[in-house]
Amino acid sequence: MKTHRLCAVSDIPDDDSRGFTVSKGEDDLQLVGVKKDGVIAVFVNSCPHLGIPMNMDPDGFLDVEKNFIMCSTHGALFQMDTGECVHGPCLGKNLTPVPYEIREEEVFIAKDL
Repeated sequence: MKTHRLCAVSDIPDDDSRGFTVSKGEDDLQLVGVKKDGVIAVFVNSCPHLGIPMNMDPDGFLDVEKNFIMCSTHGALFQMDTGECVHGPCLGKNLTPVPYEIREEEVFIAKDL
């Protein structure tokens, strides 16, 4: 599998989130990386309810308590580890996970997403 460097592990703050844009030829892929208790998860930045980006600010993906990923459009809440919607109009649906691997404190994703 060919990989693409997304960021350094330290680029995603602890108990916080960060948005990323990955160039895919004519289209760009919007991603969100989150880190909770030192564990990273990466998802496609697209709400399963409306198919739109979830953040209002470039790196603003979490609720006020920083316990859930939150869609800024309608307030849906998603688990940070699984991407499962636990509140809102897309209850029970999931964010699309992005497989990644960590090598030498760097986060890599598949190039052919």
